[in-house]
This record gives sequence, C-alpha cells and structure tokens, in this order.
Amino acid sequence: MVDPLSFDKEVAADRWRLYFWRLACALSAVLALRVGWYLIREALERGILSASLRYQVAIATAIFVFLLSGILLLVSYWKPKKGVFRAIQGFERYGSRWGRRNLGLLLFSTFILTFALNELSAGILQPYWSRLSGLVLIALFGLPWVQGSFRLRHSLLAFVISLLISMVSLQILSLLSKVSTYPFTLEWSEASRYYYASLFVGERVYGVKTAWTVLHPSRYLLQAIPFMVTNLPLWFHRLWQVGLWIGISSLTAYAFLRRYGKALSPSWRWIGLGWLFLYLLLGPVYYHLQLAVLPLLFWFQPTARSTREKIVSFLVLILTSIWAGLSRLNWYPMPALVAALLYILEMPYRTPFWRYYWRPVVWTIAAVGVALTAHWGYVQLSGNPPSWFGTSLTSQLLWYRLFPNPTFPLGILLASWIVIFPMSLLLFFQIAQGYTAVHPMRWLSLLAILIGLYGGGLVVSVKIGGGSNLHNLDAFWISFGVVFVALMTDTITLDTPLPQIPALLSGGLEIFWEKTWIRVALIGTLIVPGFFLLSSLEPSFRPDWAATEKALRRLQGLIKDIPTDQEVLFISERQLLTFGYLRGVRLVPEYERVFLMEMAMANNQSYLQQFYRDLRTHRFALIVNEPLYTTTKGSPVRFGEENDAWVERVAKPLLCYYKPVQQARMLLMGVEIQILEPRAKPTEGCP
Repeated sequence: MVDPLSFDKEVAADRWRLYFWRLACALSAVLALRVGWYLIREALERGILSASLRYQVAIATAIFVFLLSGILLLVSYWKPKKGVFRAIQGFERYGSRWGRRNLGLLLFSTFILTFALNELSAGILQPYWSRLSGLVLIALFGLPWVQGSFRLRHSLLAFVISLLISMVSLQILSLLSKVSTYPFTLEWSEASRYYYASLFVGERVYGVKTAWTVLHPSRYLLQAIPFMVTNLPLWFHRLWQVGLWIGISSLTAYAFLRRYGKALSPSWRWIGLGWLFLYLLLGPVYYHLQLAVLPLLFWFQPTARSTREKIVSFLVLILTSIWAGLSRLNWYPMPALVAALLYILEMPYRTPFWRYYWRPVVWTIAAVGVALTAHWGYVQLSGNPPSWFGTSLTSQLLWYRLFPNPTFPLGILLASWIVIFPMSLLLFFQIAQGYTAVHPMRWLSLLAILIGLYGGGLVVSVKIGGGSNLHNLDAFWISFGVVFVALMTDTITLDTPLPQIPALLSGGLEIFWEKTWIRVALIGTLIVPGFFLLSSLEPSFRPDWAATEKALRRLQGLIKDIPTDQEVLFISERQLLTFGYLRGVRLVPEYERVFLMEMAMANNQSYLQQFYRDLRTHRFALIVNEPLYTTTKGSPVRFGEENDAWVERVAKPLLCYYKPVQQARMLLMGVEIQILEPRAKPTEGCP
C-alpha cells in the first residue's frame, strides 16, 4: 500500500522551500545576534572581555554566523529563484540517497539540538521569543532529513513533522532534566512526593508504622513501587517518576490510536502518536489519572455481545472506578463518562430514549458508587482522621484566575481556547461533511459531556493552589481527545449510511491541503502543545556540591546535639530522612510542608489548632524548614493568596514560638533551609 503522504521519484519544488530557506536564514541571524549580545554583556559585567580567548572566539563566531545568514538571506532575493530552488533540490536529492537512514540522522541531530535548547533556556535563550526561534530553527534544519526519509509531497507537511519530532524530543529531555543526585528538593514540593510515596512502606523505611498519604493516593502508590527494593537512591526515584510520565503517556497515546486510528496510514499514525503524547503532557494530564482511562481504551467494549467481552468490560469499568476513587474527587465519575463517550461514539441510536441511554446511566451510577466506596475504604485504612480528607470542598475559589493574571499570564480561559479552537475548527469541518448520518441526540450527548467537564475543570482550576496551568482541566482534555480522535479518523458509527462518503470521512486526509483555513487549523493543532512546552523549560540543575555537602554535614551536626528523647520536625526536606542522608533522626510524621499548606489554604482549624498547640508547648527541639517571611502579597503577585495563607496560618505562628538559629543561617548559607529553635518567651499576639 502506498503511503498517501509520499510520492515516488521527483522532489517537487514549491514556494514553501523558498519561504523556509529565508526563515532559516533570518532566525539564524537573529539568534546569532542574541547570542553575541548576551556574551558581550556577560563578559563586560565580569570584566574579562579583553582577557578571555573563549569569549572572544564565541563572540566572533556569533558575528560570523550573523553575517553569513544575512548574506544568504539577501541572496535569496537577489539571485533568480530558480537558482535557489536548484540548490535546495540538489541538497534534498543528495540526502534522499541515504533513504531511511536519514531518520536516524534526524533523530540524533534533533536530540543534540533540543538538548542544547533546553540547557540554554535559562540563559542565552531565556526570552520566550528566542526559545521559539530556536525550536523553529531546529525543525528547519531537520527538513532535508525528513524529505530524505519520507519524500513528502508538501514541504509544509515535512516542516510540521520535523517540528513535531523536535517538540517530542524537547518534551522528553525536559522531563529527564529533573533527574538529579541533588539531595535537597529541586522545586517547592518536588522531593516531598517521594516522602509521601514512602509512607505506604513506612515500617521498612523509618522503622515505625506510618499513616498513608491523604493527598493523591493513586499517584503515590505508583511512586512507591521502587521502595519495594531496599536502599534505592533518590536519583532513581526521580528517574522512575520520569519513566512514569513518558511510559504511561506514550501508552495512553498508543491506546487512542489502537482503538480509533487503524484506518490511518503509517505516517499519520506516527504523527498522531507524537501529537497525542504532547497533548497529554500539555496540561498535563497526570500519569496516575491516565490509568483511570487507559484500560477502558484498550478493553472496554460498549457493544459487547459475547459473555466474555461483557465480563471483561464490566471488570475494567469497576477496576478503573476503584482507581479513580483513589485519585481526585472530580475524577470519580471519569471512567463512567469515558465509557459513555465510547458507547455514544460506537453504538447507533435506538428509540425510545430510555432504551438507548439506560446503560450509560447505570454505568455512571455504579461507577461513581464504586469510586466513593473505594475512597471511603481508603480513608478507613489510611490511619488518618476523616476530617483531613476533602479539603478541596472548603478551599477558596479565585475566579480572577480565569483571566490573565500574575499566576498564569494567559489565564485559564484564553490558554485553554488556544488549544481548543484549532481542534474545534477541524471538528467542525469533519462534522459538516456528514452530520446527518449521526442522530442529533448523539451529537448533543457528546457536547453535553464535554461542556460539563470543561465547566467542572474551570471550577477546579480557580481553587486556591491551582490556576497556574491547564492541568485541572485534565478530565476535559482526556474526553475531548477521545472525541477528537474518533471523529477525525472517521471511526464513529453512523446511524444512516451516506450515499457518498467524502475522502476525509473515509480516512484520507489529503483534503486538508485543499483549503487554507483547514491547513492552518491542522498545523495549529499539531504545534500548539510546543508553545506551552517552551514556557516551562528549565535546564538541568547544577548545584554547588561543596556547599551541598557542607550543609548536610552541618545539619547532621546540629541534630546530633539534640537529646534522643526530643523531636526534630522536618517541615521541609523530609526526603533527607527517607533516603538516609541524615542519621539518628526519628520521623515526626505530622506537619509536612505540602500537607500543611493544604490545610492552611483550606483553613482546617482542627488541624491548625493542633499545630499551634505543639508549637506553644515547644514539642520540637528543632524545626527544619524553608526560610520564613511574614510579608503578605495578595493577588498582584504570583500565588499571592497562597503566600498569604502560609504567612498568616503557618509562618507567623511558627515565628511566634520559635526563632531562627543564627549559627545555622551561616552554616547553611547557599542552601534554602532555615533551622528554628524554641523562643524563651513567645512574641505578642500568638495564637
């Protein structure tokens, strides 16, 4: 079978080749100018411009690239276009001799270049425009290898494929950059995740039985798996989490196409797999939540006829509902809703109304009941008071985060519609080709589920502690993805046969290149995930290892002076106990930073009052925490309300009864840790 994206012999020359040539030259010149300016400014600030040969060579190279790129750009205007076309075609024909080996060269070069882009994202390429320019330039450099591998009809399509490969590579490298041997936390809550996972095997890790985590049990069950092997280091747990992100997201993307992409050509399946991988990580949809949907995509059969298929479908729905019950509250109905979507997409409409809808209704009631039962069972077994669960129901809602704000400059509404709009245009075109072939009640049912999940996701997004990205719309993203893939691959079951099925509905996608606005919508759909990825790039963390090791030694020394019958509370950096960086410290399970923040945002007074009583009685000989500040900031600042909740309900009470150890501040300089000791006399106004 001939791949519809490829052609046999001649490489067609079109205007896009010239556009891409000029774009590559222009971006090379702009980035060279940015690099040169950055290096000159840095060298002048350090006073080494005249003495450093390395800086001089780097700056000279940047100037040379700038001049060369400018000359090549001007040549494309001065020289007859046919000459430029011949040069480009000659390069492509030379590359085509390598055949599929071009793909290996493409992947290798893309990996190297995207690695450089990620590592330079906090320095030379820190401005967003420079990251975007770098990503586009990497894709342009990959064009000849894409053409050599697939010999595509459309240069624009070749560019999109190259860009998609670059984005997937960048996404994977961005995740891998989080793997580090650094013993302290890389982000505010990063290392706390491993502590919460360890609570499921607390007796093995800490020598005492510990209550299980209140937050995100399903996530920490997955992260607890490496604790089954004794003494695995922190870096391995970080690598395991990266593996969960990449592995489960890839498997879910494959499950989408396994169910609904069988009619696609091999090239489109690979494009779809790469795009779905990026789409799932756009929000992102957390890996533990994907497992509440993944088995349904593989094994749930809404039209099951055999007894075996019915039993398997029933068990899959029950098991995914149990998993959802161990996840987030708004995910309790998700397995049933996804099952309902699959049913509506695959089952023709029947009258009367109740005859068609009784199954999804029963599934929803049963699945939500199972999820609630699983949650109740976990609460009973966890060893925690029931009042600690369900804080999301009492948290403050910050509606302004729907709109551009310091916490999320785009705002939830605008950012989400940047993703939804091009996908909706494609769906509109697809549905318009044959909407009469599907009963209106099925269209309305699909729309109602999507609108309901989108509205619910908006409410969850504005809860205090959220709204900094699109991940709280995860239930909507999964459901929208199911509908989008099913419709775009024409695998929805029709109620009325069409007399003549358009090429698009029959699985062919060539029609997309006949209309400009459809082409723009398709390209927008494919590349939008990359725009969000670029804003979240961070290079690999490179700590000062001498300061790190010194801080650990000093911290161990301070703790060693504490009598064994007294307690040391680690509000932050509790993973130092989990992975044995500190010895001779008994675990105090209460008041870990992430959960303490959750209680502060929810204003859980029973929990906070117990915290204040322990502070008042000086239960702890020392407290290890991040540096404390007492300034409230409000909504004009990123996460301002969260800061204020922490300041008013945690930081100020802490500093009422405890004071920073001045000696520790000097000993731990360079590491974001503060050691607190009891005050001889509390300050005024303490709770």
